[in-house]
Amino acid sequence: MKIDNPKVTLADEARAGVQEEVRSGFLDWLFEFNVEGDDGELYALGGSILSMNLEKMDLVTLSYSKGKGSVRQLKSSIYKLAEYPGLIMQKFYRNPQGTLQFEQREHSILITCGPQYSVECFDNGEWHIIADTLDGEYKADLWHRAHGYPLWYGREKPSLLTQHSITYGYNWAGDVDGEFTYQGKTVKVKGTGQRERYVAVDSSAAELGGWEDWGFITFNEVHSSMYDMRLGMKDFAIYDLENGKYYPEGKMTIEHEDWAFMRELDGFIPTWYNIKIKVEDGVYEVHAHVCKARTWGVTFQVPDYPVATLIYDTVEGRFIYKDGTVRTLTGGRGSMSIRQWHAYPNILPRELYSDEEKTGEKFDTL
Repeated sequence: MKIDNPKVTLADEARAGVQEEVRSGFLDWLFEFNVEGDDGELYALGGSILSMNLEKMDLVTLSYSKGKGSVRQLKSSIYKLAEYPGLIMQKFYRNPQGTLQFEQREHSILITCGPQYSVECFDNGEWHIIADTLDGEYKADLWHRAHGYPLWYGREKPSLLTQHSITYGYNWAGDVDGEFTYQGKTVKVKGTGQRERYVAVDSSAAELGGWEDWGFITFNEVHSSMYDMRLGMKDFAIYDLENGKYYPEGKMTIEHEDWAFMRELDGFIPTWYNIKIKVEDGVYEVHAHVCKARTWGVTFQVPDYPVATLIYDTVEGRFIYKDGTVRTLTGGRGSMSIRQWHAYPNILPRELYSDEEKTGEKFDTL
């Protein structure tokens, strides 16, 4: 979305309300980081503050996973099965509405939601995140340093995803550094990630059109955030770090390939992404591989609307300029969160759900 002044201010970071009547809306300060540790492992670190109006709840989530998985072809089947390491830790802290607090400082604003999570938002585009489970299991001290401008969902005017999905806020890719400690082991990390500042007036998952992608892709030269509602709004922001160019509009297509069944999600996920975004100076192309995935939500159950976060390891990219010049992009990483409109019914072959060999009819009735 192109807006008159895309610069993020402390007022944007602290935005807690809108003029519209709020029915089932929520606020969030969320992060999803793809980082490498000084031990050589790939880590996915996540967390959020979610203030939910309908539920009268201020919720903190913290998550942590590491490593890469694989996909295997099932025996005597057309289907593939995703076998990913998933989550090592996920915590939920459900606090009564009003736990969320703001503290204005000279060059920043501090947002807290109980003792487990705080994020200090600075006027230079940095976030400082402190997370602590308080039981000695996990704590993190992380910095997110964004560049240029974000993907705006709406600022003075809202973004209308659908008639009943009205939003303000942004997604912003950036560099990440810091450290975390899990069960006594401290790991220093460095990489990239995306943060989200979101104010939802109302929402309707049933209107989303069957599939939704939102996430980030970063290279040493270019950072990008993107949102794709399969049958609706498609939006993105690309920021060229080397040339200082900001691309908030153009035409985007996302193709999904090599699907595999993910038992934890009770649904299929793509394991390769082909992304093409045409902007005023040329075409930005990305080819990204999913190495692991985790479900997410506010319960430990498979949700009515299955959602997962897919983590990339191999990410290739290039920028093809109008004159035909090809610029190869390096150091690619990223992640993509997905939402499906509904869970698959149990009419799929048994081998998707169990490794046990069975004979006879492969389909169950509804």
